[in-house]
Amino acid sequence: QRVLGLQAGASTVSRRWPAGRLAELARRLLAADPQLAIVLTGSAAELPLIERIAADIANPRAVISAGAVPLAHLPALMARMSALVTPDTGALHLAVAVGTPVIALFAVSDWRRSGPAVALEKHTVIQKWRTCEPCLSKRCPYPEPPCMDLISVDEVEAACRQRLDLPT
Repeated sequence: QRVLGLQAGASTVSRRWPAGRLAELARRLLAADPQLAIVLTGSAAELPLIERIAADIANPRAVISAGAVPLAHLPALMARMSALVTPDTGALHLAVAVGTPVIALFAVSDWRRSGPAVALEKHTVIQKWRTCEPCLSKRCPYPEPPCMDLISVDEVEAACRQRLDLPT
């Protein structure tokens, strides 16, 4: 069985991909592959956000690991994943470290400074750019930043289909 991880949270709101887009991505991929399972990763503090995403996905093949998997066990979980969709956050670096391909979503920061640095052929980086000047980054006033909103479900889905070897 293929397992796709979805990391919803990040250290700052400005680095998060909109929750509705994560849910839409999950629904599309689950419909395309009856063998696919989705694991929603994150910290215990991110659990309310992740529970909303899981409710929006509304599929028993989408499970929540956020807050349930101790940090010491997270590398083993990530190593089991076929890929991880993640913003610029610690989960991205952990997945890269254990050899899991990432679909890394960037807008506030430049992936060349904080993205995957090894085995680049294994990873897909989707880079958009800041929409606000100056960018307030850690003090972003938007609940869903417009720069991350520039990343479409279609382009992340295409990257996931490629990584999971699903038909396009």
